[in-house]
Amino acid sequence: MLKTLYSRLALTLFLLLCVVGVLFIQLIGHSATMYQQEVVQKLNRELASHIVDEYALIQGRQVNRGALDQLFHHLMVINPSIELYLLDEQGRVLGYSAPEGKVKRDQVALEPIRQFMESNAPYPLEGDDPRDPVGQKAFSVAPIFDGEQIQGYLYIILGGEQFDHVMAMLGQSYILDSSLQVFVIALAVALMGGLLVFAFLTRRLRQLGNIMRQYGNGQQQDDARFRYPRRSNDEIDRLGQQFNAMADRISEHVGELKRVDNQRREMVANISHDLRTPLTTLRGYLETLDLKHGQLTEQEQRQYLQTALSQSKRLGTMVEELFELARLDSCESVIYAEPFSMCELVQDVAQKYQLRAQEKSITLEVHLNPATPPVYGDIALMQRVLENLLENGLRHTPEGGTIRIRVEVDSGNVVVQVADTGCGIPEEDIPHLFERFYQRDSSHYDADNAGLGLAIVWRILELHGSAIQVCSKPQQGTTFLFRLPF
Repeated sequence: MLKTLYSRLALTLFLLLCVVGVLFIQLIGHSATMYQQEVVQKLNRELASHIVDEYALIQGRQVNRGALDQLFHHLMVINPSIELYLLDEQGRVLGYSAPEGKVKRDQVALEPIRQFMESNAPYPLEGDDPRDPVGQKAFSVAPIFDGEQIQGYLYIILGGEQFDHVMAMLGQSYILDSSLQVFVIALAVALMGGLLVFAFLTRRLRQLGNIMRQYGNGQQQDDARFRYPRRSNDEIDRLGQQFNAMADRISEHVGELKRVDNQRREMVANISHDLRTPLTTLRGYLETLDLKHGQLTEQEQRQYLQTALSQSKRLGTMVEELFELARLDSCESVIYAEPFSMCELVQDVAQKYQLRAQEKSITLEVHLNPATPPVYGDIALMQRVLENLLENGLRHTPEGGTIRIRVEVDSGNVVVQVADTGCGIPEEDIPHLFERFYQRDSSHYDADNAGLGLAIVWRILELHGSAIQVCSKPQQGTTFLFRLPF
């Protein structure tokens, strides 16, 4: 029952109203009692003084029993709700207007009496009730003088036992019962109003919860969005905005996963094709050598073996690239960074490919800035980047073309450019250039290229905190550019 926020808020409001109601009733009762005592005490402040002026209660340090009995008789007839006590100067009870056995104290504290006789005494002021061993009540008191010396006090309890019985009867009256009923009804109305307000305030929260539950169950994920008024911006709206942003990101990631899954399927198909081609060729030549053993000339055997060896090397290269890319993608890939000279690395890699460029009648130019400072990175991986870019340039540059490698300095970075005068890349293919196994034209599939070289370049530069840029125009060439900080 208390699993929802609304039920908890409703229970909290109910308990709060109950506590407030009980405290309010007690406060009203206490305030009414204190107000009644204050009124009674103020109205009867001079009662004891008037009685002392009319009756000589103490004469010659002796209690005037006749005057005292006459006073008790008159007051019991006129106002039986008050109780009279004759005290000596120490507060001891000398006489009282009460049946025998009712008085529980034989002495009254004098401190409240002294406060009462002051002009600025606070009201209501309570003193000891002789009929109650621990109780206190409102009183009136007056000193009894014999000349100028105090002989005792006339101590009057203004609300005696009969007064308490009357107040108890009033507590059960129709007016108080009606007032209590009205108060309970007011609390019930406040409770219902609070429940309605809570229901209205938590409406959007319930709506958001339902949307999140539908989204979690996979129901209408594209439409499961929180609709909030633009004029409001409270915590619920901000929570809904965050949910919408999260749902949008999840939808984007799901779309990306679907795209990657489709790409993976294409990759598996491409890998199967790339691996099957050299394997089929290798197997064909080996079977030919086995079937025609002794029938082939030595030159034909050597040609078949060279072709089979070439296909096995090609197959090994493709498998090596697959493992390399998998290692770079895994969390186990570690960059062994150290300072090195980019110019020296470019020079070494260019010399390695100089002979292949000459065999294809391609000019390989190197332009280095001698003032280039060292960079910080993994020299083996950066060598792999340069090799893959040169392999890509040699593959797409026709005879008589040129490949230029340039190293420059720009704003605290070493800039490396690899440009060729090859066939170029259409603008719509550039965003997909670094996708794995991406082929621009399926009708001209390059069997010698698995489409992993540029993907490896992109991943290595990503691990170095850098990125590669491409500038290309069809039939004019392509330029690859990346930066590394000093």
